[in-house]
Amino acid sequence: MTANTSVDLVQLDFDTLKNSLKTYLQDNPNFKDYNFEGSNINMLMDLLSYNTFKNAFYLNMILSEMFIDSAQLKGSIVSHAKELNYLPRSYRSAKANVSITFEATSDNQPYTVLKGSPFSTLVKNDSFVFTTPETITITSANNTYTFTTDIYEGIYVKDTYTYLGGIENQKFRITNKNVDTDSITVVVYENNAELGEIYTYTNTLLDITSTSKVFFIQAGLDGYYEILFGDGIFGKQPKINSTIVIDYRISSGSAPNGASTFSLDFDPTDTSELTSITSVTTNDDASGGIESETIESIRKYSPRYFATQQRAVASNDYKSLVLSEFSGVINDVAIYGGETVEPKRYGRVIVALKPEDGTIAPDYVKDDVQSYLTKKVSLPTRVVIEDPSYIYLKINSTIQYNKSITSKTASEIKGIVLSAIDDYSEANFERFDADFRYSRFVNQIDESDPSITSNDTDVQMIKRIVPKINFQESFELKFNNELHPARGTTNASPIVYSDAFTFQDEEGNNYPVSYIKDDGLGKLIVYTVTNGLTAILNSNVGTVNHTTGLVTINKLRVADYDSYISIYAHNLIKDVIISENNILLIDLQDVTLNVIETIEQ
Repeated sequence: MTANTSVDLVQLDFDTLKNSLKTYLQDNPNFKDYNFEGSNINMLMDLLSYNTFKNAFYLNMILSEMFIDSAQLKGSIVSHAKELNYLPRSYRSAKANVSITFEATSDNQPYTVLKGSPFSTLVKNDSFVFTTPETITITSANNTYTFTTDIYEGIYVKDTYTYLGGIENQKFRITNKNVDTDSITVVVYENNAELGEIYTYTNTLLDITSTSKVFFIQAGLDGYYEILFGDGIFGKQPKINSTIVIDYRISSGSAPNGASTFSLDFDPTDTSELTSITSVTTNDDASGGIESETIESIRKYSPRYFATQQRAVASNDYKSLVLSEFSGVINDVAIYGGETVEPKRYGRVIVALKPEDGTIAPDYVKDDVQSYLTKKVSLPTRVVIEDPSYIYLKINSTIQYNKSITSKTASEIKGIVLSAIDDYSEANFERFDADFRYSRFVNQIDESDPSITSNDTDVQMIKRIVPKINFQESFELKFNNELHPARGTTNASPIVYSDAFTFQDEEGNNYPVSYIKDDGLGKLIVYTVTNGLTAILNSNVGTVNHTTGLVTINKLRVADYDSYISIYAHNLIKDVIISENNILLIDLQDVTLNVIETIEQ
């Protein structure tokens, strides 16, 4: 048989494989005139091609699953992450804070609220159970009792196992995939003891001795989590036939977020002496509930987590640690040194957090991040948690569209453009280190619908302030972009101005519909307009640095306003460059569109 020089080793689809077999046989003189399509050998070639194609596909999938970048099965991703000492995030329970006041006799105090005591709530007509994470003891000097506690969504359940001998690396599987691993507690009962030994979770071998009562958590390939103990060298090994009790909370993920009204489903006296529940007050609505980590999230964060080597030194270490530990809660992190801010804060690392939902992370999330990073740095006091500084964009755009090539109305075109602007903001802003590029933005408007022929768009920056009512307050607004130079005359159009609020002077007089603007000479004034006449109420309430974009408002007293007061600034160039802890946002209520119909043949 002659050698075949036309075997295709690159294309492995079914048809190419079959054609390759035909070509191979046709090169043999014995089969040169053979009718492959009309013979039984056609079926044999189909079978060979199918088998070869299946094996090729199978081997390709095996090869793909060997690398974290190309793996598609979650079990493979989890296995690779395990090699990097990365524990994929489990479900996380939503957390709320409530205060409970009840009346009962003082004769039987102290009263005890057990761990797992239930509260009920409704979110979008779905009922959820929140529970206390620990046992609480309550006392009072009279018959009125009050206690405040965090409560977490989900009920507590227990898995019980027996520690057997002769099994290396014995694993104890948590039987519910929706476990919140942060809630896991492990108690070991040796020699049939009534009181067990509490083991604590660790993810490192540092400072672990042969007597350390610790346990480890790993993700199984089937989606369940597993508990492991030490081997008597790194961590204490339970005795044979010890009883292992794993207590944990089952979470519903993000569904209970936003719960704000809770009902007590237990008697805090546990004696039937409860006379009344005076109140259940919600201090913090439920938030922080999230689903388990996705494949793409594990693929992204596990290598970065491994790179930190359990310590925070470089800025990327801080960012990787926070994003991996708090993925689903924290959307983005900015890390910068205290020497870069005013006033200088030498020796401090500032960590700015952008939450997944909203603009400001809850205090308990900041505390959790602070506590977590404290364990990773050599000098705990050097970590400072801060909120982002938001710069909103005011958009005024006149849009022309060709009516002759579309049946859409001006109102429909406006809706399409608004949707395009919202999508652009979500895709390009709402995170640190994301600048606004004017040319790309206006191109997005043009491309939002084929009938749009042009747009004339003006962009301004906005800072929002929330003053205390009837209280003198000062503000430093860092736009961090060069503003248009001062006009040089008080009659010129302002570079910096505000929307309306009620101003209160030093005598306590209130002036509704007042505004702030610059006077064209670098100072800010407060004025009001009555019957078309402008009256200056305060001729020097602050300053404008047109070069640095710093706007300073001094001792402003406000009697009333809407949700916030917007301070607008005209930037010199059309791009907006951000720095440090700034984040850009476009709120659609700050977008004004004027759609003009044209007819072009």
